[in-house]
Amino acid sequence: MVNPLKKDDPAESLPQEYRDILTSMGIILHEVDYLVPQGGGYTGADARFVDSWGKLRRLVLIDSDMLVRKNMDDLFDVPLEEGWIAAAHAIPINCGHTYSKPAGSGPDALCTAFQPLPESGITLHSINSGIVVLNPTEKLNDEIIDGLHNDPNVTRYGFPDQDFLSSHFKNRVKFLGYEYNALKPMLKCHSAIWRDENIRNVHYIFKDKPWVLPEDTEKLDEQFHVIHGWWWDEWRRLEAEKKEEQWWELVVDLTSLGSKGMPS
Repeated sequence: MVNPLKKDDPAESLPQEYRDILTSMGIILHEVDYLVPQGGGYTGADARFVDSWGKLRRLVLIDSDMLVRKNMDDLFDVPLEEGWIAAAHAIPINCGHTYSKPAGSGPDALCTAFQPLPESGITLHSINSGIVVLNPTEKLNDEIIDGLHNDPNVTRYGFPDQDFLSSHFKNRVKFLGYEYNALKPMLKCHSAIWRDENIRNVHYIFKDKPWVLPEDTEKLDEQFHVIHGWWWDEWRRLEAEKKEEQWWELVVDLTSLGSKGMPS
């Protein structure tokens, strides 16, 4: 799926040359319309876009700052009740970071995937939207867009997409184990439950991503060198496989922008 980074600004769309790279690797691209809260109610006009997904039984949405390390095809078979989504907990990781988190975000708040009680606080219902699993329907499409346009808290959410989804789907989330969405800081904040061999998918959240920092940087916490090394190992494998392609230099040039302030 591709969409503009800014509303009504074609210059912010993914350039065709980069789209060609993706399609050459067998990736099917679908244009996705840019959504912003209207603050004035939902008219149903956006329902036309559901036709794009009407033939799909399930969607598994994966952030682009992730590295899949093991097969996750079983996400297509996770049982979901009608109107539910599946996602991993927003594991409390407020160790050494200054952003605020809700009360109850202590290091021991979440250890393994579990279904919180309906009356539990929002912290235990919070998801990280790096991976979201859903069965697309017109009803669900309308429900989400209606909530986006009418939820009075949308403009106040600190993490807009996942805070909205956490609130909107409270008590309708099938929680996944952390191994499907292993947030990088967990390695430091929750080392007691982190197991390298269990990680199916690592999520390089925050700005110090592998493609932003040089591989031999001294700015990276020593604890993260191994999991940053995972990304660089995959980069070298891809380079060996694709470096003769005409488009490879585009990828190299884009990645080299990381240390010069490329948005993360």
